[in-house]
Amino acid sequence: AISLWALWYKRNKLVNEGLNFELHDLVSFIQNYYQDLSFAKAKDLTVGMKRNTLWRPPMPGFIKLNFDTSFVSITNLSISAVLARDFEGLIMGACTYPMMDIADAFMAEARACERAIYFALDMGFRKVVLKGDLLTVIKKLVSNNTDRYVLCHISQHIQGLAKAFEEITYNFIPREAN
Repeated sequence: AISLWALWYKRNKLVNEGLNFELHDLVSFIQNYYQDLSFAKAKDLTVGMKRNTLWRPPMPGFIKLNFDTSFVSITNLSISAVLARDFEGLIMGACTYPMMDIADAFMAEARACERAIYFALDMGFRKVVLKGDLLTVIKKLVSNNTDRYVLCHISQHIQGLAKAFEEITYNFIPREAN
């Protein structure tokens, strides 16, 4: 079902927007999407999806930073966005970051999280909740496991930056609510 949906999606991008795609990009997308679904079904998942996808404020004293990214595999470019809100829902700041030399969607999302942390540091926030919609990246950030994948280096850098905050948490949020 994932393969058919992905093929249909890419076909529509080609027909409607003229965006061509490579077969290996499609296969990679399908594998990554399947991996995300597998993680979401894991029983030991520490962060869960809720049916209600409305934005929820952080606890008083915290700033919630929602981050997301758009990745174009043909050019290896991504654009990340960060939106910071307080417990009353007031927008405390927002920014976008274009990034080059991005290998895949996982790297794009990890770099978006990294940019969100830099943004929070620049704004002087001390207690933050970071929310992203790629479960693989969020799980990597909350675990202390090391591996040889490029996300390991980015997550280690993020964990180093996180030491500058009084409190920091990372949470998965469904794409619809991000």
